[in-house]
This record gives sequence, structure tokens and C-alpha cells, in this order.
Amino acid sequence: MLYVYFGHHKCASTWIHEIIGQVCREAGLQKRLLVDPLTPHAHGPLTDYRRWDIRREELGAYLTRERVDFACCITADRAHVEGLGDVPFRGFHVIRDPRDVIVSAYFSHRNSHPTEGLPHLAEHRRRLQAVSKEEGLLLEMDFSAQELRDLGEWPYGHPDIRELKMEELIARPYDGFLQIFEFLGLMDWEGDYLARRRVANFVRRMLNRLSFRHPLLRRLRRPIPITGEMLLGRVWDHRFEKKARRRRGEEDPRSHYRKGQPGDWRNHFTEEHVAAFKEKFGDLVVRLGYEPDNDWGLTPREPVAQTPTAPR
Repeated sequence: MLYVYFGHHKCASTWIHEIIGQVCREAGLQKRLLVDPLTPHAHGPLTDYRRWDIRREELGAYLTRERVDFACCITADRAHVEGLGDVPFRGFHVIRDPRDVIVSAYFSHRNSHPTEGLPHLAEHRRRLQAVSKEEGLLLEMDFSAQELRDLGEWPYGHPDIRELKMEELIARPYDGFLQIFEFLGLMDWEGDYLARRRVANFVRRMLNRLSFRHPLLRRLRRPIPITGEMLLGRVWDHRFEKKARRRRGEEDPRSHYRKGQPGDWRNHFTEEHVAAFKEKFGDLVVRLGYEPDNDWGLTPREPVAQTPTAPR
């Protein structure tokens, strides 16, 4: 069985990927990161930093050939799912309010995101740094339009993919990750262990971590079930306050972990941005379950408890 995380740019993908990476190392699972370097501006070949020409339509065959257990597709689109073909998999997909995606991308692309090897992003940064924030947010809507189209065209309702909103995951990360790994079928729910088993489990986790450090140590690796202690410990290690060195909601515009606050778009959008967003992306926020209708504006309304719908 293949396990897959489907994420998007500026949807907590770095945070989620790092947690999965640590859990996989301790559980003895082979994890592989896949990225489209042209995201969020366009689509191009995928890379796992071993190959740079992975086509979406061959994704399932490639992961099978590489004996990958857990794939992290952090710049996903529906072609990733289609490219898995007949490969049995279980996955989860994390989205974010696309208005917050635009604001987060603006600050990241202007100030903090690495641009080495990404000439399209380096040029975009030069443009952003030459204009006001108001104009820059409009430029960001154009630059990140492909990602927002990907959010709208995602195959919501797939029986083997659990859908989550980033806002809910960061509000209750421990419950969220337990639900994710339970859906994947990777959790060990046998309850409390005897002291002897706890020690044996800890030793196995350390040997698994060691096995990833050098190819000659690979024979030490033995996959083991994922316990709550193993999973939640890694979530704790990657809490916002530790990664950003400040409390959630406190802003550092030049940090990769800038603010972490849902609904921050209202602090930066103007009426012009609201109108431009609706013109470019239609009822996207309604289809993704972030607004009850498309009459939204800068004035806050009651949140909606609604799941994303399939593209129409």
C-alpha cells in the first residue's frame, strides 16, 4: 500500500512534510518528497531531487519502482491522483482559504522564499519589491492563479483521500494527525504497552532512524506500527511556537512561518482586492467551503461548516 500526502504551496506543506518525514524515519517507512518547481505559477515536470523529469502520468509506476512507502506531493493537482493509476493507495489532502494563500504567498515571495534555481520566482520578487503592497497583492493573484485553479479542480470526494482544511489542522493538530494516520491505517491502537515492549519499541525506532543515514545501514530497518507517542511527539516537536520562536498570530513578515493566523487576508485586502479576486476566481471560496455564498466582503460573517465540492 502506498501512502500519499497531497498538499499545496502555502498550505502548511513544509510543516506537514517535516512531521511525516520524522514519523516515517522512526517507523522505517521510505518517504519521498515530490515537487513541481514551477508551482504556483505553472505546471512542469516533477522532481524528487533525484530525477528532474518525472511526468505526472508515470507517477504511480515511478513510486512503485523506487519502492516508496509514503509520497509527499506538496504541489499537488488532480493529475497527481490520475497518475497513480492502478497503484493501491490511501492519502490525505490539505487545502487552505485561497484568500489567505494569496496573502501568505505575497509575503513569502516578496521576502523569504528561496529563489535559487527558480528564475520565474526571482523575477516575480523583483516586481513585488518595486511596488506597493496593494499592487503586489494584485500581482500575486496573477502569479499564483494556477495553484488556485488546482484547488478548484481537485477531485474532491475520492474514497481513498481524506480531505482536510489547514485551518482546522493547525487549530487541533494532535486530533488532526491522529485522524489522518488512522484513516491511512498506520496507527497502532493496542493501548498501553508493558515496559519491556516500550523499551523494545524505542530501540527499534532509533535503529530505523539510523538506517536512513547510510545505505550500508539499510539492513537495520524494520517497519513498525506508528504509536500515538511516536506521532504526537513529532507534532509537538514542530509546534508553531518552536518553529517560529513566537506565538501564533504574532507576525514576522520576513519569516517562512510569518503568522499562522486564519482569516489574515482581511488585514491586507481592500475592496479592490475583493473585486479582483471574485473576477479572477469566481465562486472558488464557496466551492471550497469557506463562504456560504459569493456575497462575501471585508466584513466578517459566521463561519460555514461545509466540505469542498467537486469542480463544476
